[in-house]
Amino acid sequence: MDLLSYALGVVTGLTLAAVFASAVVSALKPIVGSKDRCFTIVAGIVTSLAIVKVAMLPYLPGEIVDLRQFEIWGLAMAHLGPAHAYDPRFACMYTPAYLYVLWAAAEITARTGFNLRVMVEIPLVTADLLLALIVYAAARKVGTARAASAAALLVAFNPALIYISTVWGQNDSVLALTVLLSVLMAAERRFAMAWAIAVMAGMIKAQGLMLIPILAWLTLISGGKRDWLRSAAATIAITILIIAPFQVVHPWHFIWDVYSSSANFFPWASVNAFNLMLAMGGLIVLDTDRVIGPVSYFELGNFLFAMVYVLAAWIIWRQSSPWLLFYSVLIVYLGMFTFAPRMHERYLFYAVALMAPLVPTSRTIGALYAALSVTLFLDAAYVFFNLVRVPGMAEGHLPLGPDARFAISIVNVAACVVAVGYGIFAVYRNPASLQSGAAEAAHT
Repeated sequence: MDLLSYALGVVTGLTLAAVFASAVVSALKPIVGSKDRCFTIVAGIVTSLAIVKVAMLPYLPGEIVDLRQFEIWGLAMAHLGPAHAYDPRFACMYTPAYLYVLWAAAEITARTGFNLRVMVEIPLVTADLLLALIVYAAARKVGTARAASAAALLVAFNPALIYISTVWGQNDSVLALTVLLSVLMAAERRFAMAWAIAVMAGMIKAQGLMLIPILAWLTLISGGKRDWLRSAAATIAITILIIAPFQVVHPWHFIWDVYSSSANFFPWASVNAFNLMLAMGGLIVLDTDRVIGPVSYFELGNFLFAMVYVLAAWIIWRQSSPWLLFYSVLIVYLGMFTFAPRMHERYLFYAVALMAPLVPTSRTIGALYAALSVTLFLDAAYVFFNLVRVPGMAEGHLPLGPDARFAISIVNVAACVVAVGYGIFAVYRNPASLQSGAAEAAHT
């Protein structure tokens, strides 16, 4: 074990936990302080749901390969320290921030004798719980307490999200929570905290980096020089803090190598994502293959995704209200899933979760939320049943043939087009009408 790396890792883990907890407390403190009865009820419901989920974990084996990797990486951190977590024998494909969570699970298991797989999954249940509470806080920025209650319960009891977190055992709720928390901090003009949490998101999974351009644009046009300096300091400090325990025995380009390896591990147009790439024939096809004349899947997908970024930046430039900020980030993540190459089936999770705070403000968004929740569930279930053999299911497959997958992909593409069009429409609406869930729902 590298003692320096281990000691740095302990300091880093505790510091990251403190910063993250501070952001959560900051987001929820005004609501708790106002003695919001609706929030108390919602908190009780989602906490009870979390207890039920934890009780069910021993009976839900999840996707064995994914969970076994989480266990191995956590044990590597616990026994050898961060310096050796990326040794070739562990085949670690994750960016470093989430490894601290797995490390904590492995350490607790070693000291208590609890089941390691269950301990690895408890942070997922915790993230589900906190996601619902942060959705409530975000929804309160744009609507009433009753509307916020509906939004929180929609995300807490969404079958697709429960399926991915609790049945599959994947950590997408952790990233969705971190991204939404950063956006909420930005909406409150706490830019330094927003950047600190955004860096964590980007180092939990590479998809977290998709938030950075929008946050940078908002900070530039809405913040002052002090905000810029504090944000830069927070970004540098958290980046160094996360990387340092791993960096001590690696060359200077270590973190670049990690991200490059992660990005290039699945160089396909669509990695089982029911999106535009799949609809155009890119399922498990190299994204360098040509799709339209000399244009490759990679070039086409990233061009369309870049156009979504341009639209999101334009929306924020026109009106940086909390509603439009939340919506801009939502369409970025929806555009990422719909157009970008190398998307996995689960990455629609982020758009669905980010949509939840806005559902009570618009029937259009409510319809999109319902449709995308269904397509996410079908996509995730299709892939899960391909990975896990289920008794009575022919060859372990959920019966979704090529025509069904194509149809679902078209639904997702259509939903993204509607979401983009609605974003343009929202800019030209009276922004005040978008801050009241009841008023918008009555007229949409």
